[in-house]
Amino acid sequence: MVILTMRKATDEQLIESYTRLGNVWKVAAELGMCGQSVWERIKRLGFENKHKWTEVQLTELREAYSVSNTAPINLAALALRLGRANGNVCRKARELGLTSRTRKKTIEFCQAVSIRTKEQISKNGHPRGAYKTGKNIRVCPICGIFFEVFPSEPQRYCSIKCGHNHSQSQGSQGYANTGRRGDLGGQYFRSSWEANYARYLNYRELKWEYEPDIFEFKKIKKGQRFYTPDFKVYFTDGHIEYHEVKGWDYPKGRDARKRFAKYYPHLKLVLIDKVWFKAIKKQGVDELIHNWEGGEQMPRSELSKKMTKVIETADKLVSDIRKNTQNLTEALKELRELKKGRDEEEKSE
Repeated sequence: MVILTMRKATDEQLIESYTRLGNVWKVAAELGMCGQSVWERIKRLGFENKHKWTEVQLTELREAYSVSNTAPINLAALALRLGRANGNVCRKARELGLTSRTRKKTIEFCQAVSIRTKEQISKNGHPRGAYKTGKNIRVCPICGIFFEVFPSEPQRYCSIKCGHNHSQSQGSQGYANTGRRGDLGGQYFRSSWEANYARYLNYRELKWEYEPDIFEFKKIKKGQRFYTPDFKVYFTDGHIEYHEVKGWDYPKGRDARKRFAKYYPHLKLVLIDKVWFKAIKKQGVDELIHNWEGGEQMPRSELSKKMTKVIETADKLVSDIRKNTQNLTEALKELRELKKGRDEEEKSE
């Protein structure tokens, strides 16, 4: 049996040991004391804990988290500047209410999480135990509901209703083609329609953000309480619009837009539906946009001919306008001279 001998340490010894070791239990082991006694005496002496957050550190933490939800935070660099562990920084930020689940993540972070998660599942199995049932978890491309099916089953939709809705909306292939687009900065989109609309905005040289804002309907207690428009579009004249891309509309989406118009009447929401995409295709605009999904890209030679024809037509219109303007100017000048002559005749009479 080991018998621990407790001895009384002076205040100077206690402060010196705690300053050097920075741990209550290490100090207790070194001085032959109880850890609780060490902690009580340190508190009584008013000794400042070196792990305590200072006002300077808290100010830097708030400034780092004050950026918008569209900008990611470099947690490793922030923790290094503060001299603390990553988890400690996250815990303090959450305690102060600075964290946000909707904050954008960097592509590198998402890729690292994906690799780590796949490695853990391959090593330890699925965390929910779905691998034991022999079923796969799939996502309905129409309503987004998760459902389980056996791997051998070709079922793609959660219900017959969603499958019927999808069959009626077959105006463009690859509607639910989710994933990141390399030509759009690696941005993730839920459908090829959304990706194509982003390319259209780039073609028009308009600045845009994908799902940056979440709107809450605070007075609503049942049903759709939150709404996130697909695009936030910044126009050159300074005004901002929200654009919602819908290949196939459904009651939940219609209710959300009605509530958005009711609770946020000062904001403009534009619906980009299949009628808009058909008009774009009819005008041939999709052939002018590079990497457009759901159609064949026009060959460069044919594209050059078409662009040349458009430019020639525009030049002809400008030339006609200038010619008509010149004719109008000459006619007005002649009219003024006739009026002046008539006035002089009336004065002479």
